[in-house]
Amino acid sequence: MSPLRLARRLVFVLALAALLAAPACGGGDKGATTTQGDSRTDSRLDGSDLVELKTTLETTYYDVEGLSTEAIFNHIERNGPTDGEGKRGSGLTSVVWGYEWQGGPEEGDCSINSMTIRADMVVTLPRHVQEEQLSAEVKSNWDSYAGGVATHEQTHVDIYEAGAKELQKSMAKIGAQKSCDVLETEIKRVWNEGQNGINARQASFHNDEYGRLAGQRQPLSDKIDGNRGQIASLQRQIDSLGRELRDLSSEIEGLVGQIDSVDDQVKKVNESAQSPQDKQAQLVVLLQQRNALQGRHNAAVDEHNEALNQRNALVKQRDDLINETNELVDLFNWTR
Repeated sequence: MSPLRLARRLVFVLALAALLAAPACGGGDKGATTTQGDSRTDSRLDGSDLVELKTTLETTYYDVEGLSTEAIFNHIERNGPTDGEGKRGSGLTSVVWGYEWQGGPEEGDCSINSMTIRADMVVTLPRHVQEEQLSAEVKSNWDSYAGGVATHEQTHVDIYEAGAKELQKSMAKIGAQKSCDVLETEIKRVWNEGQNGINARQASFHNDEYGRLAGQRQPLSDKIDGNRGQIASLQRQIDSLGRELRDLSSEIEGLVGQIDSVDDQVKKVNESAQSPQDKQAQLVVLLQQRNALQGRHNAAVDEHNEALNQRNALVKQRDDLINETNELVDLFNWTR
């Protein structure tokens, strides 16, 4: 019997993070627990059992805290899983690839007698540990968001599994080579080509996801920016009216003082020992002064009240717009 050649085992490690949350610094992976596992073996390929595919899948969770949108994503940005490049995200799918094969003979043609391809995958997902304390709105948003992360990571798994099956088919198609060294070179070529194809599909998926999310977020961002511009404009008008109200209040206060002064003079004239004719002459002048002051006072009060009504209407418009914008910001933050 011809001797069999045992190829050196080649192991490739690839970790690809699903970057669904903004990058953040600091923190670490905490509270992770394995909650499910799955393994599959597929050796049936075009009637051949020479190339066996073994895949495993583990799902782990990391704990998320926070009762508000801001608090939740701040926690994720500090504690979410990180990929091999240190980028942090809301979820992560990692895989450890490996293969081993036997072929022979040493002399003459060399072909694959048996091969095992392995893909060991681990999916890390967020799990909120304070769900019972979340408001109905935040709970609904969280459930939708967490479901989106799980769907995203499952797509990574599907791409890896499909790629592994393609590798299995490609390896099974490798024919006999003139030597086992040449066969090993061909196996490496097919392996690297398959890995490059899988990585390209993962990158394409991420690009598509970024585009899809950008398409959803851009209208929200535009509306938020537009609202903020309107809020700033309203605030300038409110501030201007505020200054006008302060000036009018000061003017009214001054007019009230002048009217009180005239009233004091009228009292003194009435209490004086002057002749009725002299009193009458002075009172006529004082009454004219008072009526003029009162007219200016009333006009200033009307102007003040009109400005106050305008300001109150603008404040309500601003506050309604702020509430609408906060809701849009909340929606924007959950769209990731």
